[in-house]
Amino acid sequence: MNEEFLKRILSASGDDVKPLHKGYTNKNTLVKLDDVWYVLRQPYPDASRIVRFHHEAKALQKIASLDLDVPTLYFDPATGIKVTLYIESLKTYDECDAVDKIERTAKLMKKLHGLNATCGFAFDPVARYRQYASHVDHPIYDAKFAENVIEEMLNLESTPTLCHNDWVAGNIGFTDERDYLIDYEYAGDNDPLFDVMSFLTENQIEDETSRDIFYREYFGNVPDEKTSHALSCYEKFHNLLWCTWAMMMHESRGDEIYRTIAKDKYDALKRNFNE
Repeated sequence: MNEEFLKRILSASGDDVKPLHKGYTNKNTLVKLDDVWYVLRQPYPDASRIVRFHHEAKALQKIASLDLDVPTLYFDPATGIKVTLYIESLKTYDECDAVDKIERTAKLMKKLHGLNATCGFAFDPVARYRQYASHVDHPIYDAKFAENVIEEMLNLESTPTLCHNDWVAGNIGFTDERDYLIDYEYAGDNDPLFDVMSFLTENQIEDETSRDIFYREYFGNVPDEKTSHALSCYEKFHNLLWCTWAMMMHESRGDEIYRTIAKDKYDALKRNFNE
């Protein structure tokens, strides 16, 4: 789609424009054009602290053949502005009440990792953590007690592949026809086990029964001792990373949702270290 299409999207008004209260990095809006609804994504000014849209563009090229994402009609990696088709029947992970949504998510993840592709840039979790921490001048919580997991994590053996790295509920979608994995802003080469624990931690799946359901679908069996150790390291690190991210976002934007996220992640982190 060309710039004229974007101009028409941006000039829509009245009943053809509705706020879409989903996502933390961007402002998302529903826009109707020629009786078709689209999602307009417009990054907030501080988005460059968090994501690299040129990386997202490269990841989207890599996964194009997998039929994972919603159709994209416009995307400018320079600005991050993106227009996608709105799938009205899509239910996100937290909205979906299907009994098999854990298995279906595992299949989405296997499909992505099964591409066995790299995109040429790494999602470096430790660098991300240090970047986020450098922007936190007034921490809500002192999570530095958990930093010893970093050295342990760096010693893990892994073969990087293209990962999504952000398996929050809003990025996982289900319809009767097919399932979706959307929003590749954090995508990059990483240990696929990082993705596994991203899904489990972001969706507060802590009971062993539910985790085993996911593991059996994704791995074909429950993880061995070596894999379990790696997953445990990543679980701690995820909670440390996103607690720090949330404190950074709260300091930058002041929205209370980030304080809530920081508390949830900090509480999970304390549970990790008390087990």
